[in-house]
Amino acid sequence: MKILQVNNIVSHHQLPFSKELVSLVGEENFLFAALGRPDSERLNNGWKKDYNEEWIIHPNDSIESHIRFDKFWHEADVVICGERLISKMQERVDDNKICFYMSERWWKPPVGMFRLFHPLYLKMFLEFKQLSKSKYFHYLPIGPFAARDMALMTSMPSRVWAWGYFTAFPIIIPSMSESRGSDVTRILWVGRMIKCKRVDLLIKALAKIKNEGKKFELTLVGNGSEREYLEKLAKKLLGASFYEFKEFIPSDEVPFLMAQYDIYVLPSSAYEGWGAVVNEAMSAGCAVIASDKTGAGASLIEHGVNGLLFKSGSEDSLYDCLSQLVNNKKLINDFSVKSRLIIRENWTPAIAAERFVQLSLSLINNEPSANFKGPLEAV
Repeated sequence: MKILQVNNIVSHHQLPFSKELVSLVGEENFLFAALGRPDSERLNNGWKKDYNEEWIIHPNDSIESHIRFDKFWHEADVVICGERLISKMQERVDDNKICFYMSERWWKPPVGMFRLFHPLYLKMFLEFKQLSKSKYFHYLPIGPFAARDMALMTSMPSRVWAWGYFTAFPIIIPSMSESRGSDVTRILWVGRMIKCKRVDLLIKALAKIKNEGKKFELTLVGNGSEREYLEKLAKKLLGASFYEFKEFIPSDEVPFLMAQYDIYVLPSSAYEGWGAVVNEAMSAGCAVIASDKTGAGASLIEHGVNGLLFKSGSEDSLYDCLSQLVNNKKLINDFSVKSRLIIRENWTPAIAAERFVQLSLSLINNEPSANFKGPLEAV
C-alpha cells in the first residue's frame, strides 16, 4: 500500500507517526510532502529546519520535487492531507481514491464562524461541503472540538475518525526522574510565549498557592512577544525564589526535561487546537493539568483519574487544580503512572500507524473496520 502524507511543514509532533508508517509499508511506499518550512519563530524555539530522510520532500522547492509529489498524489492508495488543497482532494475522490483530510478546528475562537463573512472563506467553505459528500473523503479531526466544528459545516456519517498528534514515547531511565519526589513541587511549562497560551493565568493562580505557604518551583521555557510581560508579572507576584525563565531547548530534549518535573500545566485558551506538549508530558510521567478547551486535554485526560482539567480561562479553576496537586506526592505519583499507561496503550505513534494501515486496508477492500477506542474511533 502506498501512502502520501501532506502537511504545511515537517513537525516533530507528526514525524514519529510518519516514521512508523514507513516501518509498516516501506520507504518506497511512503512520501511526506511539506509544502513550506518552519518560520523563524519556530526555529528560534527549538524546531529543526532540515531532515535527512529521503522520503521527506518539499514540492515547492524544486520542479523535480513537485513532479514527484504530483505523481505520488495520483498513485497513492491513501492520502493524508493536512492542508486545504480542496481542488486536488476533489480530483482525487472523483477518481474513486481515498483521501483523509486532517485538521485542527476550523472555527477557533474568538472569530469562530464569523470567518464566513469573508468572500474567499465562504467560497472555500462551499467547495469543502461539496468535497465532503464523496464516500471516498474521510476526516481526521485533531481533537473533539475539531470534530464538533466540522459537524457545524457538513455531515459525514461513518467517515469521521478521532485523531490527534502522536509524539515519541520515551524510555524513562532512573536518572531522568531523580529530582522528583522532593518537598518542593516542580512545575513546568514549555512553549511560545504568546497571548493564547495564557501563561499569565498560571502565574496568577500560583501566586495564590504561594500565599498559602506551599513550596514549589515554576520553570517557564520559551520565548515570544509576551515574555517581557510574563517576567514582570512573575517577579511581582511570585518572587525570584519561586520561578525561573529558560530559553528554548531543541525539541528532542524536551521529554528529558519534562521527566525532571512533577507537574506540567497547559493553560492555553480554546485557540490551542491540540497541545502536543500534553502527550510529551504524560509520556514523561508528569502529572498534567490542562485547559478543558484544548484538544489534548479533552482527548487524553480523564479529570481526577489520570490528570486534572480546569475551566478554560478561569484563574480560580486552575488554582483549585494546583491546590490539589502541589505538595501532594501521592496524587502526583498516581497521575504519573496512569498517564504513561494511557499513552503507551493507546496514543503512541506505533499504535496510531498500525490502526491507520488497518483502517485504510478495510476501506480499500470495502470491509468492515475495527472498533477502536481513542485514535481512529468512529466519531
